[in-house]
Amino acid sequence: MSSDNSCGGVCACRQACGIGDGEALIIASATGHTVGEVARLARANGRAASVRGGFARITGDDLPGFAALAASTLSATETAEARATLIPADLDVDAAIAAGISAPTLRVLAARHEHADVLELVADELAFWSAYQPIVDLRTGDVVAHEALLRADHDGETVHPGRLFGAAEAAGWTHVLDRIGRETAIRHASSWLGTGSLFINFIPTSIYRPELCLRTTEQASHGAGIALDQLVFEVVEGHRIDDLDHLERIFDHYRDRGCRVALDDVGSGYASLNVLARLRPDVVKLDMELVQGLPEAGHRAIVKAIVDMSHGLGAIVVAEGIETAEQHHEVVELGCDLGQGWLLGRPERKTGTVPDEQRRELTSSAQHA
Repeated sequence: MSSDNSCGGVCACRQACGIGDGEALIIASATGHTVGEVARLARANGRAASVRGGFARITGDDLPGFAALAASTLSATETAEARATLIPADLDVDAAIAAGISAPTLRVLAARHEHADVLELVADELAFWSAYQPIVDLRTGDVVAHEALLRADHDGETVHPGRLFGAAEAAGWTHVLDRIGRETAIRHASSWLGTGSLFINFIPTSIYRPELCLRTTEQASHGAGIALDQLVFEVVEGHRIDDLDHLERIFDHYRDRGCRVALDDVGSGYASLNVLARLRPDVVKLDMELVQGLPEAGHRAIVKAIVDMSHGLGAIVVAEGIETAEQHHEVVELGCDLGQGWLLGRPERKTGTVPDEQRRELTSSAQHA
């Protein structure tokens, strides 16, 4: 979780990327065959290897690269079970065993090596920025809110969310990127948002205990001068179905602090209406495919049902993905309140800057990472 930026030992950012000062690779497994196979593979590829119980200690060149080789050679079951970590070569045996027990899986370590060019960005939060897409009142045409969409600058190119979160998920680092996304959205909106609302995406599985993990989000809001009641935290359906109890606790935490909560992509899954009834969000965002399927009769019926149910629960409805005048006409006729999509405005990078005090804090954090 990410309640502060303190580091113990090797900074977590460096551990995530596999770029610490490690000179030995420790593989721990409950399966003796896995440890033996890793040692055999290491020797066959010019590394030294020793085995003690359920641990293999590998030394030699390019150990992150060897971890990736081992992950590609072993079975998926073995790479998901075996633990792997890079440590200083002079670490004593007991410390090495302790490091192995608490290490990520071999699959995760290999992913961190594979995606190192992206994951190294977590050590430089100033590389991240948000594109903001307007959300419009469908009856007045006024822009009443913006949705923040995370981006990063890397080697002269813009890295988009699919690559960022894909790499983070594979490497077990989603919770860090999710925190960065929330805080970046707030910081970069501070100079231009005014009294409008700011929609911020979040992934429930990245938040272990809301009162701790969301502390820095609240601090960013205070530092940016954006009131908590301007924030709308939204979650997509694919990330919330598995543990509704946990998501309900997160929603309660946000609401207790004056924020609003939204469900995204409603209508895309069979459980949508049941989830909607239980969680009673403040904002319901219609699945884009539903909106873009209008005016087909089946899509109209589903949209109308969701709109009526949402209004009955006291929620406002946002139609996403509006790209044509016909779709705009349909969602207005079906009772949607707000609209979002390329017809109404594309995501863009705003000219506002991060407040100097927060920029200094981020720079300091990056220097110590």
